[in-house]
Amino acid sequence: MDPSQQFGMPFRRWLREFKEFFFQKGNALNLAIAVVVGTQFQQIVDAISKDLLMPLLNPLVRGGSWQSLAIPYFDGELAIGKILDVMLNSLLVGWALFFIIKAINRTERIASSGVEQLRGQPAENSDS
Repeated sequence: MDPSQQFGMPFRRWLREFKEFFFQKGNALNLAIAVVVGTQFQQIVDAISKDLLMPLLNPLVRGGSWQSLAIPYFDGELAIGKILDVMLNSLLVGWALFFIIKAINRTERIASSGVEQLRGQPAENSDS
């Protein structure tokens, strides 16, 4: 067998599998939708954090701004406010995802119990 054919066969098989994955099964479309939804979700969390929660907490900070909260450290400073902002955003995202997953699991549980109830009942239109 020619060495170019040895290389070409696995490559063609890989290329065929890639086309099936990318174009036929909808994985790329699902990924694109997930990225768009994730980006929108992050913008919502940022807005809640920066425009709602942080202004409520800013009067409690001595400098007047949560973002500018920093600790002097040698020639620079540690940006504690930015770290706290990222941590708050992460908590908000985690909290929201927790409730989304909880709702999905509950919906699946209700749907599966409904299907099991339907399977347990005899057919009403039977001739027996």
